[in-house]
Amino acid sequence: MAIKIDVTHISDDLKSVIQNAIKQKSFSGSQDNEYADNCIKIVLFNDNDRQIVKQLLEDILRKNQINDYIVVDNIKEEDEIAILRKDDLEQLGIFICPHCGMLFSNEGECIIHQRIHYFI
Repeated sequence: MAIKIDVTHISDDLKSVIQNAIKQKSFSGSQDNEYADNCIKIVLFNDNDRQIVKQLLEDILRKNQINDYIVVDNIKEEDEIAILRKDDLEQLGIFICPHCGMLFSNEGECIIHQRIHYFI
């Protein structure tokens, strides 16, 4: 199984940071994307666990004090993770619960879900 990391919405500097961290972790069989500025997706092969990859990306952002971006699952593609600017999420049709971080494909579902937090 391959896991794809969509890096189309991030800066070239951040792409380089992520690629270097992945190389340091030496995920076996990861696609070698030498040209960070031309790279659209980073592909990791050989049964990489999606949660481990998400945690690695979140750790990279936290370690480099990059607070403007968030790691999310692609709702439309099961094997893809995206790194997006927090401000761009709604423009891409992704709505995130500010309380728990759960993702929704429309604003109505997100609002209904948020109401549940107030009842608990």
